[in-house]
Amino acid sequence: MSTTLGIGFSGNHIYFTELVGDAANPKVDHIESIKLDFDFEDELGKYKSSQKDLTNISSEISTYVAKRGLNISKASLTISTSQAFVITLPIDYSEGKQSINSKIYWELSNYFPDNYNDYLINTYRLNNVLPCKNSDDFLIIAVHKNTIEFIKRIFKICNLELSVVDIDHFSAENAIRKNYSGALEGRNVLLVGLKNGRIDYGYMVDRKYKYFTHSRYYNNTEFNLSLTRRLNAIFAAEPVSGSADCIYLYGDDIREDTVEAVRKLDKAPVEIINPFENIRATDLFLKNDSLRKYSYKFAASCGIALRNI
Repeated sequence: MSTTLGIGFSGNHIYFTELVGDAANPKVDHIESIKLDFDFEDELGKYKSSQKDLTNISSEISTYVAKRGLNISKASLTISTSQAFVITLPIDYSEGKQSINSKIYWELSNYFPDNYNDYLINTYRLNNVLPCKNSDDFLIIAVHKNTIEFIKRIFKICNLELSVVDIDHFSAENAIRKNYSGALEGRNVLLVGLKNGRIDYGYMVDRKYKYFTHSRYYNNTEFNLSLTRRLNAIFAAEPVSGSADCIYLYGDDIREDTVEAVRKLDKAPVEIINPFENIRATDLFLKNDSLRKYSYKFAASCGIALRNI
C-alpha cells in the first residue's frame, strides 16, 4: 500500500502526516512533530545559501523518513502564510490571461518596485458579485523565488522529489473540505489559523472561497484582544456581514482562554478542527491519545497530503 507524506513548516516545528491508500479511501497511518532551533516564520529566502540550516533541516526530514522506514521518493510541503504576499484584487477577466498577469505584476511592483519579477504567483478567483461586468475578486499569492529555492535545496539533500508546495492556510482549508464536506455544504464558515505572530482568516460560502485577510500581534498578552477585535471587524463588514454558521480554528497552539474569548463574542459556534475527522486510521494511531489530542496542529500537513494522495 502506497504512502503519501505531507510536511508542514510552521514556527519552530516540522509537522509530518502519513496517509496510506488512495484519494477515495485514505487512511491516517502516523503523525509526528519535531521541534527545531529554527524559525520558519523568518524570511526563508535569506537562508538558501546557509549550509548549516539546510543540513540541519534536511537531516531531520531524512531521519524521520528512515526511522519510519518509508519507501517514498517524493513528498509535499506547506509553508507559512508569513512567507507569502497575499492581496485581493478586482480584475476584469474578459481580457485574457496576459492582461490579468500584467495587472497583477503592475500591482506587485507598487509593493516591491525593485524585485517584483522575483516572485512566483498563483491566483484564486473568489466568485464574488461585483458591479462591473466580467469582473471578479482574485486572491493573489506571491512567494519569492529564493524561498522556493531554499525549499528545493532541502528536498534535494533529502533525495526527495518536491511534489507540491502550498501555503498552510489553504492546505488547512483543503483538510476541512475533505473531512467536513457535509458540514460545509450550504453553510457559511470562517476558518481561523492561530500562529506565532500572525492570525489568518478565510471565509467560505457553500464551499466556495470568498474572502481572506490576516492580522498580526506582537506579544502573547495581546493575542486574544487582537483576535477578537479583528473578528468583530470581519463580522461587521462584507462579505461576511454577520453571516457565519461556524468558526473553525486550527494552528500551532490553541489555548482554552482563546477559545473562550472567541465564544464570548457570540458570533457563531466555535470548533477546533480535527483534520482526520472523517478519515480512517490505523489502530496504532487510534490508540495514541496524546497525538490525537493535538491533531489540529496537523491541519496543513494533512491537507497537503490529501492533495497529493
